[in-house]
Amino acid sequence: MPDYLKSLRVLDLTDHRGLLAGHCLAHMGADVIQIEPPSGSPAREQAPRDATGRSFYWEAYAAGKRGVTCNIGEPAGRDLLLRLAKNADFLIESAPAGLMSQIGCGYEDLRKVNPKLIYVSIKPFGETGPKSGYADTELVMWAAGGALYGARDGDRPPVRMTVPQAYLHASSDAAVGALIAHFARLQSGAGQHVEIAVQTSVAQATLSTVLAEAVGDYAFTLEPQSSDGKEPEKLDLSGSGSATSRRKFWQVKDGLVELHLAMGGATGKFTNNLFAWIKDEGFECPPEIFQWDWVKLPQEFQAGRLQPEDMNRARAVVGAFLARYTRRELIENSVRRKVLIAARSEIPDLADSPHYEARRVFQKGAGENATMQINWPARTSAEPPAPLRRAPHIGEHNAEIFGALGVDAAALKQLAFEGAI
Repeated sequence: MPDYLKSLRVLDLTDHRGLLAGHCLAHMGADVIQIEPPSGSPAREQAPRDATGRSFYWEAYAAGKRGVTCNIGEPAGRDLLLRLAKNADFLIESAPAGLMSQIGCGYEDLRKVNPKLIYVSIKPFGETGPKSGYADTELVMWAAGGALYGARDGDRPPVRMTVPQAYLHASSDAAVGALIAHFARLQSGAGQHVEIAVQTSVAQATLSTVLAEAVGDYAFTLEPQSSDGKEPEKLDLSGSGSATSRRKFWQVKDGLVELHLAMGGATGKFTNNLFAWIKDEGFECPPEIFQWDWVKLPQEFQAGRLQPEDMNRARAVVGAFLARYTRRELIENSVRRKVLIAARSEIPDLADSPHYEARRVFQKGAGENATMQINWPARTSAEPPAPLRRAPHIGEHNAEIFGALGVDAAALKQLAFEGAI
């Protein structure tokens, strides 16, 4: 992605709840200044970490930015922020609703300093409304966004998402919203307040789940639970093959693969290919299962000629067959035999992927921060930008950035003594 935004400056006050937004703009060439409390951003403590305790989260999403410390809750720190905002194009913040206005750093305060400023707020439930002050966690956000219904377990509470990502969705929306406002500013010359509610972002990100009941996906249908808390065995006879089994991941020699035993006109032919492969390998299987035509199998279940127990026998054969192979062996054979198998990749698999290397999906950081960074996914025919700078140390660019405001070394020392930076 060329340096489309190289003439624009971003003040990034977000913590771990919005760090990705500024990172996206840095990928497009913007001068992004990460503004942290004097003690450092909470994002520096986010898992996963390396053996030294350094956060991979911070190293990835703070890459491409310069960094300063500034206690905007103190008058001197607030003054520094206002001076920086005077010549900034964007400001992104993820403070609790109302806090920025309380300390004199809200949108109405900063627009007086810079009417062209695009002020972006990332909040759990938005800046206003009955829920605006609600406390939030990753679990709360996904529950409020509607996606956790499928993570329930009988009458027990739903479990959390495996990897925190609610604020990643919101941060991506914030970056897009900032660019839309920038486009509007090119027409009008005026800045504006862009507000992102995480609840809305996660609902939009999982729209297919929100609509699943309407299209008959039993896994998300609001039906009563059985008395023992277990869901009844059901087969997807729609022909899509999307949910023919509650078992979708299979253990193989070196990890997991995903495979649906699909049936029906749309995808049953791929399961026929799978069992042809099993037969060609001479693998043990009840002869009658080899006779099944998975394209026509829905009618066999509907007519009662086959029962869920028969499907369990087929699953047992498939499980034992797949367990003999590695993920790579299965993928290579599945491409040749036209079988729908996907490997569940681990981080080393992604890091060493020849395809990703050719596509320059990742880049390595430099020096002591030699961690992997995620490149911008969009590609253009223009020359790609230089690699992103590593994530900044705490206050690394205080002298450089505040010095440009006329704050000399003695004044910086005094500000640090006062706790303003």
